[in-house]
Amino acid sequence: MLSERKSDIIQTLRGAAIIAVVFIHNTPSRLPQVFIRPFLNFAVGLFLFISGMLSSSDRWKPWKRIKKVAVPYLIWTMIYVLLKNFETPSLIPKSFVVNLLTGKSAAMMYYVFVYIELTLLIPLIDKLARSRFKLIGFIISPLEIIIMRLIPLIAGYEMNKYVAAVMSLSCLGWFSYFYLGYLLGNGLLKINVSKPKLYVMLAIAFLLQIAEGYWYYSMGSQNCGTQLKLSSVLTGCVLMILIFDFIGSERHGGNRPLHLLGDCSFGIYFSHMAFMLILSMIPWYSEYVFYPLNAIIILLISCCFVLIGKRLLGKFGRYLAF
Repeated sequence: MLSERKSDIIQTLRGAAIIAVVFIHNTPSRLPQVFIRPFLNFAVGLFLFISGMLSSSDRWKPWKRIKKVAVPYLIWTMIYVLLKNFETPSLIPKSFVVNLLTGKSAAMMYYVFVYIELTLLIPLIDKLARSRFKLIGFIISPLEIIIMRLIPLIAGYEMNKYVAAVMSLSCLGWFSYFYLGYLLGNGLLKINVSKPKLYVMLAIAFLLQIAEGYWYYSMGSQNCGTQLKLSSVLTGCVLMILIFDFIGSERHGGNRPLHLLGDCSFGIYFSHMAFMLILSMIPWYSEYVFYPLNAIIILLISCCFVLIGKRLLGKFGRYLAF
C-alpha cells in the first residue's frame, strides 16, 4: 500500500500530466509545436509510468482495470459521435461503431487501447523484467518508432490505412514508459546516476527534441511535435527517473491545486476535447482566444464539469470517469 504522502504526490503528478495533455491539444499547429511540445510531451508517458510503477503481477486483476476505462470509453465515444454528427443523425450508428473500434472519436482515445494492452501484458512484462535480458525491454519503443514511423517519414512512404489504424492504437511506441515504471516500482532496476548528471541529460534531451522536431517540420510533417519521437522518449524516460526519485523523497509533499486536478484527471482527459469542440462552434472564440489562454479556459471548464458531475452523480460518476 502507498503511504498517504506518496499517494498525495502521485495525484499531484497526475494533475501536472493532465495540464500538459490539455495544453498539447490546444498548442498551435506546425512551427510552434517544435518549440512548445518538448516541454509538454511528458504527459501520456507520465500517466503510463505511474501505472507501471503501481503494477505488479502478484496483484494482477486485469478485468478491474479494463472495466474502469472501458465503460467511460464507450460512453464518451457516443458523446463525441453525437457532437460531431448531431446535424446528420442517420450517420450516428455507423459512426459510433467505427469510432468505437478505431478510437478515432477524439484525439486522446488511443490511450484506452494502449492502457488495456499494457495491462494484459503485465505477466509477460514481469517475466522480462525479472530475467537477465531485462534491458531488451528498452529497445521495443525505439525500434517501433524507427521502423514504423521514422523510416517511412524519411522515405516519404505513407502506411496504408489498416496498418496506420493498428499503429495508432499500439502500445509498443509507449512501452518504455510503462516498463520503466514497472522496473522501478518493483525494485527491479537501480539507477546509479547522480541527479546533477540526470539534469544535464535532461537539458540535452530537450535540445535534441527541439532539433528533431524541427527536422520533422523540415520534411513537411504536420506531426512535428509528436510524443512518439526518439528524443521525446529519451526526454520522458530521464524525466521519469527524476520523478521517481521525487516520489521517494521524504522532503516533498503534494500541491493542493495540482492534487485537485489529479483527482479529476481521468474525467478531464475524456471531456476536455468535447468542450474544445463546443467552444469552437462559437464564431468569435477561435479568432480572439489565443494560446495559452484557450488551454487554461478548457482546463478550468473541464475541471468544474468533473467536480459538479462527481457531486451530482455520486458513485455513478465513475461511468463517466468522474
